[in-house]
Amino acid sequence: MTASDHAKTTAGGWTQLPIRSRLLRLPTIKHWIVVPIAMSIVLLALGFASTTPSYQNSELAINQWMSTQHVGWMNAVALALEQILGPRGAIVILVLLLVVLWFVRRTPVDAIAVVTVTGFGWVYSLIFKYAVHRHRPDPNLLANPLSPDMDPNSFPSGHVCFAVSLTIALYFLFRHTKWGTWVLVVGLIASAFVAWTRVYVGVHYPMDVVASFPASIAGVFLWSGVWNRIAPPILNRLPFISRLESR
Repeated sequence: MTASDHAKTTAGGWTQLPIRSRLLRLPTIKHWIVVPIAMSIVLLALGFASTTPSYQNSELAINQWMSTQHVGWMNAVALALEQILGPRGAIVILVLLLVVLWFVRRTPVDAIAVVTVTGFGWVYSLIFKYAVHRHRPDPNLLANPLSPDMDPNSFPSGHVCFAVSLTIALYFLFRHTKWGTWVLVVGLIASAFVAWTRVYVGVHYPMDVVASFPASIAGVFLWSGVWNRIAPPILNRLPFISRLESR
């Protein structure tokens, strides 16, 4: 253990214990409250605008066209992603991340950070879903509706929000390694593909999936600022975490 690894007292008065985790403090922006709020206001305005009949009909035309372009293998991929990134699948992914980072890598701080960043960025979308209350495309107006009935709130896409939030959380974890840029680029490309599949399946309008990206980012900005103010002093005082981190 180097000299920098030993416990030290910060300006805030709490003791920083030796840890191996990378995410005791998360990357954040200076105005971590104002920026997410401003982004959220703009997204709410876009959401309400997207519910007007003229705009909704123009987007429905895209859904209807894509519904005529279905092929078997793509249907299978899109529906598989629907299950993997749906609420149950997302929870399984979060639990697996928690187990791997906490018990395999023995970095509980990273485990909590990655899971909460992903979870908050994902759940933050519910603000827009239930405020805007935009209904999904009517399956009766599609040539080949693929997905069964689900929560009627369409704006934004929870699947895409989860994918984007997970990408950012993993980027935070790997950002100081040679894999950081690759994680971000591949994750965003994968998130864009998920967005495309949600329109392809016919359960979201294009604006729903586009808005999912800034919706998730706003949630991550907000949570990162909160985390940096409350998490370090709390986590550094938990003995079981310090024992694991010091090994």
